[in-house]
Amino acid sequence: MRHLGSIGELGLAVALLVASPAGGAEEVPAACEDSNECRRRFGSGSVCQSGACEPYRDETDLFIAVGLSEKTHAHPKAFEPLLAVLPAFAYNPTVGFLFGAVGLFGMYLGDPDTTTISSVQAMVLYTTKNQFITQINSTILTEGNTWEFQGDWRFMIFNQDTFGLGTGHSPVSQGFTLNGFGTTAEVEGAQHMDMNLLRFRQNALRKVWGALYVGPGLSFDRYYGIEDQRLDLSASPPVVTSHYAYSVIEGFGTKAYNTSGLSLNVLYDTRDSTINAYRGVYASLSYQWNPTWFGSSKDSSLISAEFRTYLSLSSAVPRNVLAFWVVAQGQVSGSLPYLALPAIGWDQKNRTGRGWVQGRFRGTSEVYAEAEWRFRITENGLLGGVVFANMSTFTRPAVNYLGYSEAGESLFEHPRFAGGVGLRIMQNRQSRTNITLDLTVADKTVGFYFGAGEAF
Repeated sequence: MRHLGSIGELGLAVALLVASPAGGAEEVPAACEDSNECRRRFGSGSVCQSGACEPYRDETDLFIAVGLSEKTHAHPKAFEPLLAVLPAFAYNPTVGFLFGAVGLFGMYLGDPDTTTISSVQAMVLYTTKNQFITQINSTILTEGNTWEFQGDWRFMIFNQDTFGLGTGHSPVSQGFTLNGFGTTAEVEGAQHMDMNLLRFRQNALRKVWGALYVGPGLSFDRYYGIEDQRLDLSASPPVVTSHYAYSVIEGFGTKAYNTSGLSLNVLYDTRDSTINAYRGVYASLSYQWNPTWFGSSKDSSLISAEFRTYLSLSSAVPRNVLAFWVVAQGQVSGSLPYLALPAIGWDQKNRTGRGWVQGRFRGTSEVYAEAEWRFRITENGLLGGVVFANMSTFTRPAVNYLGYSEAGESLFEHPRFAGGVGLRIMQNRQSRTNITLDLTVADKTVGFYFGAGEAF
């Protein structure tokens, strides 16, 4: 089973592409003898075609294949929109059947030779689990990659299963005894919750040297309308959920809370694309401070680090890539509310934890790692494939409350693994957007998913 994905992960039934023909001023290409020479001179992604170095582009995409677009060899132009509007119909274990619309927007905000493509993804969805989801996430780079803006905006009327903290067994699954309050019931498996979320996160990073960026960020998350469906304190024995127990111990309300703060961000970004990179490194470090005077329910701070790298395996076919992704984050001071703790599938694009349902693992700190081999299957580039595997580990804090003591869980004490294989159908060769079909395996559970766009 797998979590709610980003715009592209929400499934496809019918696709309408709205795009201006790519063009631009013709330039004299550099002469070459083979693609190895182009790779040495211009990096992975440049190939030798007809004796000249050219940016690699697949010959065919879905719209060319079905006759909705014409094949062109012209290069993309600055400020020319690449827009795909996708009526969505799909099934996902987190949301059930979903209906709505998604949009994927790509544009070069400067000379394509010196500016990385910007991307904005937006969706409006309704699901058979009575969920209403709107989300916009964006990575925007200005002329010459001088500024990089990162956004994650959401409004969700939502419900989701949680499973306690850590990647081992939750204390509530065995019940526990509190002085003066008796023993609680065992709560095994999923703990269903209703909740609403209003999120605004925005970073603004300025290039300071080479590919190094520094800048501030603003974050506001409000969780409200929280209902623990399995919580029943009047039962005998009482049924206590992980969310309720954590909130009481840490001094949070059980119906609503905020996490609001400011961050300082450092980023190193040499990717050749924000949509589907063939080369480069993305490395970020962020410190977020959530003071009560800025609207947080309690003071806290969080440090986060992320690393991605893309290694092209072929000079002639740059989309044959080994990609690696590591996320590490942890609470530094104070206390974060339960739903604001690091969790699988709650990153900017909802992509961590492929193979697990969103929110399956949660804790006060996290290390997540994933590796993927991406390769072309057909010579014209219409079909490709992937093989991937990931590992998740989370911490659970020690507890000493009303006579109950529990040692907690440390990182790598109970690592959890998932993996799978997938088919890729090139949807838009200009923006490198793929339709994805993935078969995943995690903890003896098999899932099959439709989507679009790479996981990272």
